Amino acid sequence: MLALAALLLLPSVHALPVDGLYQEKISVSNQGDQERRRAYREAFARVITKVTGEKRWLEHGQIAPVLNSADRYVAEVVYQSAAGGGQGGELEVRFDQALIDDLLNRANIPVWDNNRASILLWITVQDESGRRVMLGSGSEHPLLDQAREFSALRAVPILIPLLDLEDRRLVNPTQSWALDANALQQVAARYDADSVLAGRVLVTPAGELIGFWQLMFRSDVQSFDHIAQIDGYMDLPLDALTSRLASHFGLVRSEFEREDQVTMRVDGIRSLQNHMDLIRYLEGLSVVQQVRVNALRPDSLELTLQILGSAQTLTEFITLGRDLVPVNFQPGQPVSGLLHYRWTR
Repeated sequence: MLALAALLLLPSVHALPVDGLYQEKISVSNQGDQERRRAYREAFARVITKVTGEKRWLEHGQIAPVLNSADRYVAEVVYQSAAGGGQGGELEVRFDQALIDDLLNRANIPVWDNNRASILLWITVQDESGRRVMLGSGSEHPLLDQAREFSALRAVPILIPLLDLEDRRLVNPTQSWALDANALQQVAARYDADSVLAGRVLVTPAGELIGFWQLMFRSDVQSFDHIAQIDGYMDLPLDALTSRLASHFGLVRSEFEREDQVTMRVDGIRSLQNHMDLIRYLEGLSVVQQVRVNALRPDSLELTLQILGSAQTLTEFITLGRDLVPVNFQPGQPVSGLLHYRWTR
């Protein structure tokens, strides 16, 4: 997650894999059995939420009963005493990935792969005096603190804009407050963001936040109001978009029992290094079993890929990176026949 935090400062981001999906750190007051069981239960609930991307699965008929026996899924535990010799400490709990994946698969619950869609967070706040401020990576604001905490807890890449001259050229204050979709799409393209969560938030004299939010993912745009106190305010809008992304990219493991074979042409392969990088990239995708070169041309390759799942699944996984750009179809469209891409690394 430290590496992810560094990525949030960059104006151009490529693939955004996340780590630590099957482990959690939980504060404990002592090392007693009761406190340890509580920590296992809390860590297990967090891991299920991270791996699936949605809290609702904790209430599933095959998941809820397991929460009280989370210790059966624990692979490793490390205890660290509190700093300064104080009471209590922290348990780092790592769960057995195979056991959790099997549990979710038997319940037909989709798993969200660790290569995850990114969210560009664009917020404009109007304070009690009527002054409006766009929040960027250099801003100090509780809403951004909450977003960073959400990113760490839910393993979701959240991009906070630099708000440099280029950002302000693409989205001016008027467009920002109006949640201008065209302007926001332009700045999202600058950050290679897969989705956008944009909001305008009015702070009342009583300290209440009245917000209007817009979720943008491909051609899907959803808008909603959110009125609440500032504590935990960002959880609802961030959870709404995270659930949308998880429902799109999540896959039931049993779907991988199907195998398929696809043919792919990749342009822009002009060197041995390009060739090696492409093969290594494709072999690193969790849905790809084998890559075979059919034809080698001066600036392109033709490949046959043995995959788990369908060709549509493969294209969705590739969409989450930025190294391969589709030539003969648009992301999210149904695909058939030859998959034609351009290598951009």
